[in-house]
Amino acid sequence: MENQIKIESISLVNFKGLKNQTINFSKDQTNIFGANGTGKTTIFDAFTWLLFGKDSSDRKDFEVKHLDSNNKKTDNAEIEVSAGLWVNGTQIEVKRILKENWVKKRGSLEPEFKGNETVYYWDNVPMQQKEFLSKITALLDESVFKLITNPLAFNSLKWQDKRNVLIEITGELTNEALAGSNPDYLELVAKLTNGKSLEDYRKQINASIKKSKDDLKDIPTRVDEVLRSKPESKDFEAIRSQINSKNEELRSVDLKIQNKSAAFDAELDKNSQKKLHARTLRDDIDAIERNAKSVAKDKVKPDDSTLMLMQNTLDSKTGELVAAQNGIKTLEAKKATIQNDIAQVVLKIEGKRKEWETENAKELSFDDSSFCCPTCKRAFEESDVEVKKEQMIAQFKSNKQAALNNITSQGQALANEKTNLETELRALISRAENGNNLITKLESDIAKAKTDIQAETEKHSNAAEMPSEESVYESLLSNNSLYIDKKIELKKVEESIVEIPAVDINDLKTERNQIISEIDALKNELQVETQIKAVDSRVNTLRDEESKLAQYIADVEKEQFVIENFNKLRIDRLEGEINSKFTFVKFKLFETQINGGEVECCEALINGVPFSDANTASKINAGLDIINTLCDYYKVSAPIFIDNRESIVDVISTESQIVNLIVSKDDKKLRVA
Repeated sequence: MENQIKIESISLVNFKGLKNQTINFSKDQTNIFGANGTGKTTIFDAFTWLLFGKDSSDRKDFEVKHLDSNNKKTDNAEIEVSAGLWVNGTQIEVKRILKENWVKKRGSLEPEFKGNETVYYWDNVPMQQKEFLSKITALLDESVFKLITNPLAFNSLKWQDKRNVLIEITGELTNEALAGSNPDYLELVAKLTNGKSLEDYRKQINASIKKSKDDLKDIPTRVDEVLRSKPESKDFEAIRSQINSKNEELRSVDLKIQNKSAAFDAELDKNSQKKLHARTLRDDIDAIERNAKSVAKDKVKPDDSTLMLMQNTLDSKTGELVAAQNGIKTLEAKKATIQNDIAQVVLKIEGKRKEWETENAKELSFDDSSFCCPTCKRAFEESDVEVKKEQMIAQFKSNKQAALNNITSQGQALANEKTNLETELRALISRAENGNNLITKLESDIAKAKTDIQAETEKHSNAAEMPSEESVYESLLSNNSLYIDKKIELKKVEESIVEIPAVDINDLKTERNQIISEIDALKNELQVETQIKAVDSRVNTLRDEESKLAQYIADVEKEQFVIENFNKLRIDRLEGEINSKFTFVKFKLFETQINGGEVECCEALINGVPFSDANTASKINAGLDIINTLCDYYKVSAPIFIDNRESIVDVISTESQIVNLIVSKDDKKLRVA
């Protein structure tokens, strides 16, 4: 054993129900007698609280303080547990003290409870909690301590946690080690990739077999359904021959329709050429007439271009005048706004000047109440008063200078703002002067333009009378020989255009549609052949699938057999390895289900009887057997506390120190033997 821990003595002060108790222990076995409620379990609780701050049931929040007959705590009572220990033959002393922290505030009559404080000692040397726990952990891990000091602790764990501890003790049994040189097992292990366990793969195989068998069972029904949809066979060659014959009849009818349509199209084309020529002549005639109208209009129209130019000039100048006048109005409004802003800024500057003078005139005065305690009103010492005055003067000067600097900064910003506004005002005044000059010039130009227009208008009213536009137009057309020739030619062409009656091919179209309908009916009959081939192909596919499924099921059932054998080997090997570590107790690590599958579990067996069904003596001895194995694995031992020891005749041997807690109704106080 790397660490063999035994208790030499343990002392309790105000711990739970024991006000002052000291127990001396034998190195091998100590018997503690007492009636129910006398504090036997409290000894175990005190030992676990001393080391880990928990009771023997692993509870951190439990009542450690001594309670009086009225179930009330005794205030200001320190709780102390100390123990002398043998660690590998060396004596050490460990102590934990829980104190109540009571604080009396100034001016208060009664102290107030501010919580608990824990003090730790190691060989009478005080230390911090972290250092204390570090030393405890160096001796014995807390989780291991719980398992090796209480015979019932291991079997109170969840089955998963118990299994993990057992596998840790024996070492993980890998699939590769189990497979050995068996080729079937090696092939199986090679398939367990990407974290897939043997159980996962077994479930996958089982699901695959079930699905495949269901699919195989379903195939005959599916074949029967497909065959029921198979139509009766026909003479498909004869049908194809009829289709060819009908196609020949269709080509003959199409040729007749084509010949009749060609003759009609030739006559229609001639008529279309004449209509096109007539349209061209009309376009030429319309062009000559439009040109004559334009020429006639120009000849009778007076020349008013000069007058229009003058009017355009007047309109332009008038528009410029309106824009200039609107601009002057906008500038005047901006000037008024800026002048008002300047006046406001001047007022603000004057206000800042007065604010600076007021702040600069401030002086510091002292109030006697400033140098008294705010609670008891007692005056401060003279030396403290001088120091406080110096601090107040320095603070006053600092605050005053900061305020003056801030006012100066604000005044400078206002002065800059006033300068910028004045600059902008001067620019607006200059722009307004330029605008007024422009308005004067535009008004002069408009007056001159109106005089020129009046003179030009009077000149046009005195011009000679012009011929009418219609008489000029008629004269131009009557003297145009090309226009007269095209009018004559158009009349001749229009007289040569005649309406051509449409060709009648309705009978041929009816015959053609009938033939097409008959061909479609024959092709529909031919589709039966395709349906028959599709049914035969589907049946062959289903038969092939049936054969493949049967072979697949056989192959997978073989693999399933390998998995079952491999799993049985793993179960036997793992249980054998684990059970070889124990003498009194055996463990069942797998449970066989109704379907033959194995599921993980962890149940202790005592002569084949489950731990939960065994008697108290068997449970204790099973626990001691487990503790012996754990101590051997972890290389550590600690005192084992056996509760209700009076119900057990014999216990198996162990290297650990034994503390028997024995119920004795005659012992009203604890007795150690």
